[in-house]
Amino acid sequence: MGLFDSLYIEIDGRDTEVQTKRFDCCLSSYRLGDCIDGATPGVRVYFDELDLNAAGRAYARPDEVTRSLTLFVVLIQGVFAEYCLDEGRLEPPAIEQRIRQLRERWADSTRVIDFLVRIVMQKQQTIAALDSRIAHAAGAIASARRLRAGEDLKHPFSLPHEADERLTRGDDPLDVVEWALGEEGSFWNFSSGRGAAADPLADYRL
Repeated sequence: MGLFDSLYIEIDGRDTEVQTKRFDCCLSSYRLGDCIDGATPGVRVYFDELDLNAAGRAYARPDEVTRSLTLFVVLIQGVFAEYCLDEGRLEPPAIEQRIRQLRERWADSTRVIDFLVRIVMQKQQTIAALDSRIAHAAGAIASARRLRAGEDLKHPFSLPHEADERLTRGDDPLDVVEWALGEEGSFWNFSSGRGAAADPLADYRL
């Protein structure tokens, strides 16, 4: 079969891999909002026909197929912007009509700008969250080394960190680092302040 790239979409609430040889074919995985290596600039609409088995797995063998779908994928300046699923295998005229509709939908420059700005904001929030987790893990590693050297982790003029408290009570340093890298171990509270998700209705609130 050779190399391919993978687009991940949701079918009936299930994460589903769709393989493609349209782009760079370097085994990359992409989700909505990701820049696709090798994609052509502009508004591009592609389609694929998916055959699913009873478990919802795509590319089922002919004797296993229980459902067929026609998938449409929209790329905006190389960014995975949208996908649509139509039941059954559409005839060529219906596919061409659907492609025209999606191109017209994304020909609106305001829609494109709003989409790209929203994606940049989401990526920035993700980067901030990951930076926070990495910093927390690095702090836990430094504290574990200090504790191993016999130093006291308590500081009279600073608030205690939960990672330090866990290390002091004897938790495995690897477990503490794993916790620090998880969502609950982040320094930042992303429900408010820096890194907070944008309120889509903020401009309309009194």
